[in-house]
Amino acid sequence: MPYLPNALNSTRLQAAIEGGRRPAEIRRLAALWWPKSNSDSTPTLTHKMEELIWMATLLFVGTGKPGRKPRLDFFLVHVLNMTLFMPSILKLIPTVESKERLLRAMLPVVLMTVEVRGRPRINPALCMSYTATPRPPVSKDTPLPVPHPGAVTDPRDPESASVWPTILASVVHAPDAHTVKAVRLLFYAAQEYGMTPPGAIPGAYFSSGKRQGGETHVGLAEVDGSLFIRAAGVVMDMMGWVTHGQAPGNWDSSALGWDDAWKE
Repeated sequence: MPYLPNALNSTRLQAAIEGGRRPAEIRRLAALWWPKSNSDSTPTLTHKMEELIWMATLLFVGTGKPGRKPRLDFFLVHVLNMTLFMPSILKLIPTVESKERLLRAMLPVVLMTVEVRGRPRINPALCMSYTATPRPPVSKDTPLPVPHPGAVTDPRDPESASVWPTILASVVHAPDAHTVKAVRLLFYAAQEYGMTPPGAIPGAYFSSGKRQGGETHVGLAEVDGSLFIRAAGVVMDMMGWVTHGQAPGNWDSSALGWDDAWKE
């Protein structure tokens, strides 16, 4: 599709579905994610939920340009935020079949969203280049909050335990609810998957075929559970540490998957 800098998302969506070719391809790709031959068990549902959260986070924070100021796409943040309600709602759905149908229905929506945002490409190395110990714009001599002993932390970085309390205390005052919800999901993900070592995230390697054992994305094997605190730091830096006096930032609506969106 051509790049239309001022197009509404509805206009991009209409262009994407014309002719039916892209929707058909999205259905094909979504079917590959969860073949019908898979066992319909609770561990499988849990694994698929985890895959969605990793994917949404990588799309959200890993589709910028190296050497450029990060941009956070307004529609990709909705992909991120919608994953948070899934673990709770799955507990309320009585049958495995219904749970599976709901999860299956999410991926085509994600893929179509990616399509209309210009198919931005995930850059795992870019994700890991962001700091794992984000700090508000205060003097280095200012003491950080003392965390609870059970706070989420990275054993490789003793200072990391103080990061989340600082972020959470600031983001609750963000004037835009999407900012609060994004950090809420990232904090949840850090609690669930924050100790994941490099190479262990779902989908890091091809599991079958000629490329078995190879990375699915270049650099993805280097991504670990620190992804979520890194992403939260980007959110705070871009959307503003308002509690510390920074002005609120803005979401990007340029459809950053197109190279032309980065020319200015």
